[in-house]
Amino acid sequence: ADKTPEISEIEKKVQLMLTDLENEIAFNKTLFERIRQVYDKQHDQLTGEDQKLLEEIYKGFVRKGALLPADKMERMKAINLRISDLQQQWGDQLQDATNDAVVWVDKKEELAGLSDADIAQCQKDAESRGGKAPYAIVIVNTTQQPLLATLDNRDLRKKVFEASIHRADGTNAKHNTFAIVSEIAKLRAEQAELMGYPNYAAYSLENTMAKTPEHVYDFLKNLIKAYAPKADAETKAIEDFARKSEGADFQLQPYDRFYYSAKMKKAMLDISDDEVKPY
Repeated sequence: ADKTPEISEIEKKVQLMLTDLENEIAFNKTLFERIRQVYDKQHDQLTGEDQKLLEEIYKGFVRKGALLPADKMERMKAINLRISDLQQQWGDQLQDATNDAVVWVDKKEELAGLSDADIAQCQKDAESRGGKAPYAIVIVNTTQQPLLATLDNRDLRKKVFEASIHRADGTNAKHNTFAIVSEIAKLRAEQAELMGYPNYAAYSLENTMAKTPEHVYDFLKNLIKAYAPKADAETKAIEDFARKSEGADFQLQPYDRFYYSAKMKKAMLDISDDEVKPY
């Protein structure tokens, strides 16, 4: 939430230390053997929370690789360290990409629709980032940008939206996270293989409510079947509303949705998000 270069450097060191510690505990043969002795000999004698705690601890060690042969155990340790390093790199790169994905604005008139407070913030953000232009729209760390709901300038809405969605996808080679994501995915697949699972999804879901990838896909398919018609109808309603002011040929784009949805809500219900925010 408050990452600075100094915090990032400390985090890199501490994260590796923590992963080393996790490996040291997870693959401690003496410790696990004591846990297994209790599990094998006392599990059925225990009840309630005691039995559940024993099961969770024992199965937790097994899932991390405590029963693996020595060569696979060493490989699992190495994978854990590499994934920890890659996740740290990804977090740093995303933060840098978000900081760099600033949309510079030359004229106050281009910010029409924004509140005085938002415009003042754009001015402050421009000053704090070197003043390349009088105003700057800073990208926040979510896919959607709140200012899209009130920004009248369609071209500027498009710039803000694209700055957000392309922040780390290789559009700017400096912030391309694909190589990191790809390596993490391959390492996780190898983890699953070492543990005897067909894929990482099967491995990671085993202890969840869903249990299997098939259950997840079934849930998503049912969700899409139920929700897609509603989503399509809502999109058409927003587009039809926009065409009343923009013309019959207007095609609703992702960067238009928040804007015209807010206007439609105001026209139909006489309510705006600003009125709800205090609650």
